[in-house]
Amino acid sequence: METTSLAGILVDLQVPLPVSSDVSPEAPQHFSLLDSVSDSLEPQTLVEPLDTFLPRLERITKLSGPRVTLKSSLAALSRQVSHRQWQTTLNVSQASRGTCWAFAGIAALEAAYARIGVHVDLSEHYLFHLSKAHENHVGGPGIHSLVGFQGSADIVHHLAYWAVPLSAHVPYSDQGPLQNLANSIPNTGMALSGSGGGTREQADWFEFDLRNIPLMGRWFAQYRVKTFGKKDNFTNDDIRQTLSDGYDVVVNVYDKINAGGHVLLIHGYDDDTKTFAIKNSQSLPGFSTMLYVNDPQFTIQYGSMYFITAVQPVQTQWAAMWVGRWETDHDGWRGRLIIRRFINIRGNGQLPNPGSRISLGTWYAEDGRVLDVVGHFVDDGRGLHCDIGGQPFELYLHTRDPYRAGGRTWWNKLPFGVVLSRGTAVGAGSGFDRSESIGIWDTVHDGWRGQLRIGVDPSYVQAADAVTRRTWIDPGTTAHRIDTHVDFGGDNRNQYFQLLLHTREDGLMGGVTSWGGKDWPVEGRLSQNLYTITPEGTLNWYRNTGRARLAREWEGPKAVGSGWGGFKTVFGGGDGVLYAIAPDGKLMWYFHDGRNQGQFQWQGGKEVGTGWASFARVFAGDGGVIYAVATDGRLLWYRHLGRRDGSARWQGPFQVGTGWNGFIALVAGPDGCLYGTQPDGSLLWYRHYGYDQGYPIWHGPVRVGSGWQGYDKIWAVGNGYIYGRTAANGGDLWLWRHHGFLTGEASWTNGVKVGNGWGGGMREVIAT
Repeated sequence: METTSLAGILVDLQVPLPVSSDVSPEAPQHFSLLDSVSDSLEPQTLVEPLDTFLPRLERITKLSGPRVTLKSSLAALSRQVSHRQWQTTLNVSQASRGTCWAFAGIAALEAAYARIGVHVDLSEHYLFHLSKAHENHVGGPGIHSLVGFQGSADIVHHLAYWAVPLSAHVPYSDQGPLQNLANSIPNTGMALSGSGGGTREQADWFEFDLRNIPLMGRWFAQYRVKTFGKKDNFTNDDIRQTLSDGYDVVVNVYDKINAGGHVLLIHGYDDDTKTFAIKNSQSLPGFSTMLYVNDPQFTIQYGSMYFITAVQPVQTQWAAMWVGRWETDHDGWRGRLIIRRFINIRGNGQLPNPGSRISLGTWYAEDGRVLDVVGHFVDDGRGLHCDIGGQPFELYLHTRDPYRAGGRTWWNKLPFGVVLSRGTAVGAGSGFDRSESIGIWDTVHDGWRGQLRIGVDPSYVQAADAVTRRTWIDPGTTAHRIDTHVDFGGDNRNQYFQLLLHTREDGLMGGVTSWGGKDWPVEGRLSQNLYTITPEGTLNWYRNTGRARLAREWEGPKAVGSGWGGFKTVFGGGDGVLYAIAPDGKLMWYFHDGRNQGQFQWQGGKEVGTGWASFARVFAGDGGVIYAVATDGRLLWYRHLGRRDGSARWQGPFQVGTGWNGFIALVAGPDGCLYGTQPDGSLLWYRHYGYDQGYPIWHGPVRVGSGWQGYDKIWAVGNGYIYGRTAANGGDLWLWRHHGFLTGEASWTNGVKVGNGWGGGMREVIAT
């Protein structure tokens, strides 16, 4: 690992880049649902009813707050003070949502940053969401972002705990589109509304949907209050003095016109007109004045006022990246982890530590168990140490790819591997013995990718530079534990990896590596192999041992099956799974148990579906996801929940796109990445962020290459490696590495020819 500080890691963070503007108009386009749904609901009132607003104001006066000595004396105050120059433009109002306190807090934070030369437009939507998710955990059910109000001027206090992202990362949405989104999510049961309702779990499905809060918001929540002031039982003179000292003031008011509670920002005053200058989120442009007394609309509630005195440097809040929904797999035990909060906003403002652990969320096991998650954070939030149902877990974000996390857990005093993904759990098959560790593994440790060979002559090839590193493995007595060391050169000649193979499934490992005195996550999957079907129906196995070095080095062919010539099509499902569509439309599942060495060992075939012969094209993504292109170009999503054992359990179909029938070749890789070649030779990249549930959440298309019209098939086999077969010359096989496979950046290692004869004499070529 390179010696990069946590503060600097965001430079290399593998997150999407802006969409290319030079993509053919014939390419399928995708947009957020929130951009397209109509606001068909009745508007709500803009204020909170007094029966809930006034008791909240009484409670916040009891909150502790820093005592700040104001610098001026009333006798020296200017007759006019204006902070208008620090105020950002209000591009959107709160509309029909009760989000005034989020707008007021964000307005104060934006102005505080502007004073130090940092001009930003921050996300009210994210701040409102974070508060609702926190309260859904401690006080739910019935608390979610469809429910307005439930906040006040003390949001300034909360902003010292919660960092927020730019509004470009999490745009504001009005009540109608949000309600439509909630209703469109199957697991909400249409039970959520502006008046509450629904279970905690139904709220989770809506709250953590990526169309509500994109992952970019969690990854780039970087703006936060450092210090603030609070004054109770204040007067107008206190407001004037605070403004004169250079601080904007957030206050609670009674809105006489709308008959309810409201929160707004005061950013100036004028003694000649006896008015305060205010920023009010109820309507645009939002800037107006309010009389000191007897204002026709607002009456200040003089319980508590808040003001920001300093802001934090712009920096990532790592712990916030844990919030949301994860698919988890610890040693083959799968479930869904929901983290609703990372800090107690009623606490001391510090992340929970070993002596102050808190309940953070819930784990929902695939077998039906529901367990509390209690824990604390290490390394500024990068690591999460928690107990799930009393079982200890040490989990760490991949800081260069926070879409993923990993680590280890203990059971009967033995460590076992854990992998987490914002997408799908992977791995297939069942049963384990030590020999199944022998082979070539695609690995990632804290976002650094490579290929590890386990066996008599171990080696590690770093994907970024294709350099082979000296590697050695310690002898051990625990069958599933592989203690590995890699010499990365320089001052890192012996980096230790504790690799923990999953014992309840094949070809997957978790674990940790040690570097800089800290633990970092590791995960690995057996590398994909290539298979061919001959005209006689023989299934042959090949392993490109030189893949990580882009070299023409192979093992095979080895015959691993027969009778495969009778299928309409065969395609790889990842992790050794093959799917075959029979002429009558039956979908068959097979798992190659002998894939690590090319042995004749199989599970299946098992019939897992019918009616698959009518599609124009069928191909598989990751974790059981299968895409089918209909003859009219619609892209349909299925998820084979029984991919691991061949059971006929499914989710879908859901339509996730249109216009997908114009590609020459089309393939899906890990983590929702898709590639398609067009007749003009363009190679288009997409990332389907909704691939875990079949939601139409996309990034792309982005043109990442040209000159691909000569290739009739492509395969994306993980870690950015892509094979392409020429239509001419008997089928030359080429290999590239796409360094931007997670982001859509057009950064490549030049392709090399790694084989020939992969065309005319073969019925099918499959990667899995």
